[in-house]
Amino acid sequence: MRKFLAACMAIVMIFTIAGCSSEGHEGEAKTPSGSSIQKGKDYQKVVDEFESSGFTNIKLEKLDDLVTGWLTKDGEVESVSVDGDTGYSADAWYPADVEVIITYHTFPEKETSKTDSESVSTEEPAVDILTVDNSPELAAILSLKADMDQSYADFAEAHKNQVIEFNGCITYLTNHDNYDTRYDLLISAGDYVDENTANPGPTFKFKDVGVYDLGDGFTLADYIKVGSNVKIQAKVRSYNSDTGLFELDPVSVEAR
Repeated sequence: MRKFLAACMAIVMIFTIAGCSSEGHEGEAKTPSGSSIQKGKDYQKVVDEFESSGFTNIKLEKLDDLVTGWLTKDGEVESVSVDGDTGYSADAWYPADVEVIITYHTFPEKETSKTDSESVSTEEPAVDILTVDNSPELAAILSLKADMDQSYADFAEAHKNQVIEFNGCITYLTNHDNYDTRYDLLISAGDYVDENTANPGPTFKFKDVGVYDLGDGFTLADYIKVGSNVKIQAKVRSYNSDTGLFELDPVSVEAR
């Protein structure tokens, strides 16, 4: 019976001592081990140890100094400081929110290559507008005094879908089929003379074009009429060797 009572008293004393030892440390946390022990460990394990001990303000600092990772491993701890002290002792009590800084080694971040950092354009490069100044071929066909010529077909084939720009004049205008706001136009290079005078170069045709194709209003611009001198930008479509018509898609038509 005495042994039983002694055992009970011993248990009570143990709990009493444990309770007393925890008193006075509310809001505090105890270091899991000394600073020298942490060096060389994996930083994540050290983080786990301090979190388990109750520390709430843990910060990481990287040393981007690894080259091969042979002697020092990636993530290996260099030092740990608690409240600015890198020589702290094990089982020392600190406020739980004191700053804990874990410094570890790692590889430098790879620089983003130009291919990754710069957006790679998948669009086709902008096509230069061909003019009589930068295209000898265009200058040649616009000055040729012939209604039909193989050079017109060759130019259309070589520069299909490219934009050409030239000074021209409207020689014919009519509604396309029975539409009130769709038109067919014939255009020649150079200034308008009269209906009986043929200008040099091929006869260009705009087929089935709308008001917006010829300007920017809701009605046809007043200069879109036979006899008007205009500045043309248009995309090359095709040349019909049977009719002698060189078909274009209008980009812009401006009075001049």
